[in-house]
Amino acid sequence: MKLFKELQRRNVFKVATAYGIVAWLLLEGSDTLVPALRLPEWFQSGVVFILILGFPIAMIFAWAFEMTPEGLRREQTVDPDRSVAAATGQKLNQAIIALLVVALAYFAWDKFAAGPHNEVAQTATGIPQPRQNSIAVIPFRNRSANEENAAFFSDGIHDELLTNLSKIKALKVISRTSVMRYRDTTMNLREIGAELGVANILEGGVQRAGDTVRINVQLIDAATDAHLWANVYERKLTAENIFAIQKEIAEAIANALAATLSPQEQERLAIVPTTSLEAYENLLLARQLYNRSNWQALRDAQTYLRQAIELDPAFGQAYVLLARIYFTLLDTGATTLPEIKSGWQQAIEAALSMDPDNATAYATRAQFLWINGLEGADENFRKARQLEPGNADIMMMYAQYLRVKFDLDRALPLYEMARSLDPLSIPILFGLAKIHQARREIKAGLEIHARIREIDPSSAVGYGPVAGFYMLTGDMVQRANWLFQAVTIDPDDTDLHNWVARIYLDFGDYDRTRQWLSRIEQTQNINPMTLAGWAMLHIYQGDIEASVPYTRRALEKRMSGRFGSDAILVRALLIWALDQGRTDTALTLLRQAHPELFEQNPSLDASNVLQAIDAVHLLRKEQQNDVAEKLLQAVLATYARPYAVTRPWHSSGKAQALAMLGETCAALEELRRQVDAGWRLFWRWETELNPNFASLREEPEFQAMVEFLRTDMARQRQSLRALEASGDIQAPPLPGTR
Repeated sequence: MKLFKELQRRNVFKVATAYGIVAWLLLEGSDTLVPALRLPEWFQSGVVFILILGFPIAMIFAWAFEMTPEGLRREQTVDPDRSVAAATGQKLNQAIIALLVVALAYFAWDKFAAGPHNEVAQTATGIPQPRQNSIAVIPFRNRSANEENAAFFSDGIHDELLTNLSKIKALKVISRTSVMRYRDTTMNLREIGAELGVANILEGGVQRAGDTVRINVQLIDAATDAHLWANVYERKLTAENIFAIQKEIAEAIANALAATLSPQEQERLAIVPTTSLEAYENLLLARQLYNRSNWQALRDAQTYLRQAIELDPAFGQAYVLLARIYFTLLDTGATTLPEIKSGWQQAIEAALSMDPDNATAYATRAQFLWINGLEGADENFRKARQLEPGNADIMMMYAQYLRVKFDLDRALPLYEMARSLDPLSIPILFGLAKIHQARREIKAGLEIHARIREIDPSSAVGYGPVAGFYMLTGDMVQRANWLFQAVTIDPDDTDLHNWVARIYLDFGDYDRTRQWLSRIEQTQNINPMTLAGWAMLHIYQGDIEASVPYTRRALEKRMSGRFGSDAILVRALLIWALDQGRTDTALTLLRQAHPELFEQNPSLDASNVLQAIDAVHLLRKEQQNDVAEKLLQAVLATYARPYAVTRPWHSSGKAQALAMLGETCAALEELRRQVDAGWRLFWRWETELNPNFASLREEPEFQAMVEFLRTDMARQRQSLRALEASGDIQAPPLPGTR
């Protein structure tokens, strides 16, 4: 107690309080000034260190010295009768009150004035404010002579360096998709830095002459154009030297940006993937072709990769890229799963056996497991993220998986993080738009597609998917308008052609539907959408038997259910079976095409929930009521899951299930909700031609809804024709006639 009173008498506690408030104000001030003055990040740490070091010194001075009228004197030399410690304490009280007022004022300003303003400034473009350790590596200039594949080589070196930098956790590195848009740009570095949201830019060039390679690079402050670091690397052209140069550049950049490399990161940078220069050059060629993404380029990339693997069978990177190409070919509809499954799996396992810490290999294995319906996809994606948390490609791959699995709450932040690293990536923006579509956030989704059109007006992705948003609102005229524009931009896209055929089918224009389907069939590979279109058209026109060949062809070959095609074909099978009294034959075919529907615990999701409803109808006809009821309950459980079935062709499914359960009022209420919300897609197919609504046929409310849909679609068809006649909307030419 005596010590406490002495500390109190000597104002040590008050000095400590005043010191704490002043220290807090200094830290808050430096937090604002460091980025504003572009001071190095260690400056903030230095301020903290000095303040911590100063605290015990201030306490020692408060204990050992007293401020007297004659100046600062040691406390032991001051006569107790002449001590002014009490008066000093009063002055300290006043100072503390004044400092508290300043601190509270600053807090209020930062919270309620500056805070919202700063938030708007950071999010107005969708790109966060630059971090000091953020960097964009713009495309290297090709300074080689006009030798074959010189540009591929310089682009490949650029890509490799980007890959290495993205492995450094302490750096924020803008991904390839975004930086490649600045090749031969007229924008200055400040504009590029602002658009990409980075503080630093690396530029350089590559020159290959004979057996020598020369790489020059310079790191530039994007805001001031100041050169932070530069170097020229000239070595004998060998694979080992190229990898060594890339390692040295990555380490130099990390050092210049005060980014500490972990031992694991240093070890990863030191890896020499291959000692074969020819194999490495084949990989670089394949990578550039892969980035083009068209079918022929992907096939050519596979050829180069196989040559690389033949030259160096232990070249893990070649196997990784080969596995990615398999997925891309499948995802774009260029191949089927049975055709590639074996080669895809072998490439993945070979890559991981040679490089057990390759993050992209784990992500690609996750895709393989996902597509093949196997366990472990999520675990492999998480492993990939753990190995390379700054890899935007892996973020996007994982986000796509979660989006398709309707885990939107986990997918959205991954897409947002990927966008911060790759702000001009159309696939990332497209994924974000799809999440908004699933949530029926129309305005947000349309804004993203407008941004895609700004980035690349020549991409059909900025146009075609917009039709999906108008499909949700029931504006079939605008749906047609945006699809027509997309087909004009990309006249070879089979999916777009089939969507145009579906537009005419919904409008009841069967002549134009037939014209489009015929031309698609003549000019392009058979798409399950085309087969589904033919089956629907024949049934619309009353020729049920003519739909059978298309249905059998798709189901027996187990074609993909692209954009609801499989559900259409199963429905066509049901309609034929009921018409011909062949429900046993149809059920056998359906069991072969969808065995998962008939398991003890049926596995349902967006890809098969509509087929499950039709299976229930067939099972009941075959007196398998217990199996049917279990499957019907699984259907309702699927519709109860958030975002599990959000595509427009799923709209009537829940009402169908309720009608089959005999819950007439609930079924009509659900169907009315969908109609009022804007559902029009396949309106006739899903109402008056739908066997699952047999129990509602005589209900006046059901008949009124069908008549409303018929009238509304007739009105919209007339509106579309008027706009076509005036030239405000231009229908595209038939496939193959341009």
